[in-house]
Amino acid sequence: MFNVETFGQRLRQLRMKKGLNQMQLAEGIVTPSMISQIESDKAKPSYHVIGKIAEKLEIPLDELIGNLEMNLVVLSEYKLAKGMLSAGEFSGALPFLQNVIQTNNGKLDPFEIRYDYAFCLLGLNQFREAEESFQQLLDHAQSNSRRPIMIVRVFHQLGHLELKRRRFQIAEHYLTNALTQMRSSHLKDVHLQCSLLLTLAEIQQKSGQLKQAVVTLQLALPIFEEREDIQGLGNLYMKLAQSSHVADQYEQATDYAQHAQWCFEALNNNSEKLTLEVRLAVLQGEMGNRDKAIHALESIVEDYRRLRRDEETGNTITELAKLYLAGDKLDQAEEACQTARKLLPTVHSYQAWVARIQAGIAQARNQHTVAIKYMKQAADCFKLTDCQTEYEETMQELSHLYESHDDCQSALRVMHEMWSFNRQAREQRGIVL
Repeated sequence: MFNVETFGQRLRQLRMKKGLNQMQLAEGIVTPSMISQIESDKAKPSYHVIGKIAEKLEIPLDELIGNLEMNLVVLSEYKLAKGMLSAGEFSGALPFLQNVIQTNNGKLDPFEIRYDYAFCLLGLNQFREAEESFQQLLDHAQSNSRRPIMIVRVFHQLGHLELKRRRFQIAEHYLTNALTQMRSSHLKDVHLQCSLLLTLAEIQQKSGQLKQAVVTLQLALPIFEEREDIQGLGNLYMKLAQSSHVADQYEQATDYAQHAQWCFEALNNNSEKLTLEVRLAVLQGEMGNRDKAIHALESIVEDYRRLRRDEETGNTITELAKLYLAGDKLDQAEEACQTARKLLPTVHSYQAWVARIQAGIAQARNQHTVAIKYMKQAADCFKLTDCQTEYEETMQELSHLYESHDDCQSALRVMHEMWSFNRQAREQRGIVL
């Protein structure tokens, strides 16, 4: 990537262009052995020697060293920009990349620079400019059949771009094309392949293709196992557990969660272990083992409190509140909701669940007006936190609440609001390709 011409390489080119061998160039200046070492970049000549060499080659001193100095400046700026990109400092990296594009004299790979520039624009959410840059790179890559990896990388980033735009069908199209290109070109970049599969599964889950998301994640399992990446394998099993859970495949979800737990136990990662224990307890509750699940979650809450992890404590207490409500333990459910609300950020998906549970408590107590108030809060919070499925379910529950009290006009209004929001969301996501 950083293919910058060295002083030795430049000297050799200029010597050969002049038609001199090393002995002829060295005569009256240094030994032929020293010229050989300089050209192989094993020795650095003094400024006096460089001046004599320029005279022998009959070229200005600037021609011998000027481009080299400029290349070093460009290289330094590019390395600095790359470091900023790695740290997510996109605003700081952008001007350096723009300058490198303008001053690069072909010694740095133009594709890599343009790719990083487009990636930077994507990081700044400048979607239109990023898309234009990536499309230009794609046109270049497709005309260069010797470098299929370029096509895969650009498709990958275009998929990320459309995922950010929530145009899931277009994003899936790009990711699928990238994987197809990898297979047809027999590319062996396992890191890139894993990233493609994980991103594709995320897109499929967000677009409602829950079972397909599980299948896609399963394709990544043998890759992580072959790499013996225990951390990556644990994270993958966790994703599989979550996706299987959402797809109502509870036994499969439990199996994946246990595998993830074994991975994190091997790594002695307490934080991830607790996350998996919460997942397992929730699954136990949904499979009918409510008392066992409550006992497990109560223990996990104490562990999180000892670690002073407020958000995770709030999430776990919210899951406890769901189980208390399901078991008609209304006072315990209400107390858990109040505790969780204080621990969680104001705008958070679990704040929406707290409101949803409080609506359920109010319903069980025949407090119709209070139930509607909390259900509205839950719907608004799910919308703000981009939880599309939960938003739709909550709006349907709100409609049923109105309908149960013969307020059909309000019930229809709520459903119309939900349909209108869904239509806008679909329009933003693009069309089927």
